[in-house]
Amino acid sequence: MNRKLTVMVIDDENHIRRLIARMLGRVGFEVIDVDSATEALSILRKATKRPDVITCDISMPDMGGFEFLQAIKSDAALAGIPVVMLTAMGQIGEVAFAKKMGAGAYITKPFST
Repeated sequence: MNRKLTVMVIDDENHIRRLIARMLGRVGFEVIDVDSATEALSILRKATKRPDVITCDISMPDMGGFEFLQAIKSDAALAGIPVVMLTAMGQIGEVAFAKKMGAGAYITKPFST
């Protein structure tokens, strides 16, 4: 029995979050879309089934992506989930910082399918 891989998409911008969710859904992923890192962290800590990967925007009002990444990587139960950071900024220092903090990859907005 093949199960769908699950991606949690975290972005406070509805149109970006929905675009990513739609793109991933079309290629067969199950998608959990969340509009804040705080809510995502709460969902992850309570979940019995965790996502296979997380995409997370860096700039969000409640909890930034770097803070979220730090929280995930410092929690033994969640640390193994790969995190792909998304940002519109795309500065070299942020890429290096995200990787140093444990991000698996980094995508700069705008992006294409």
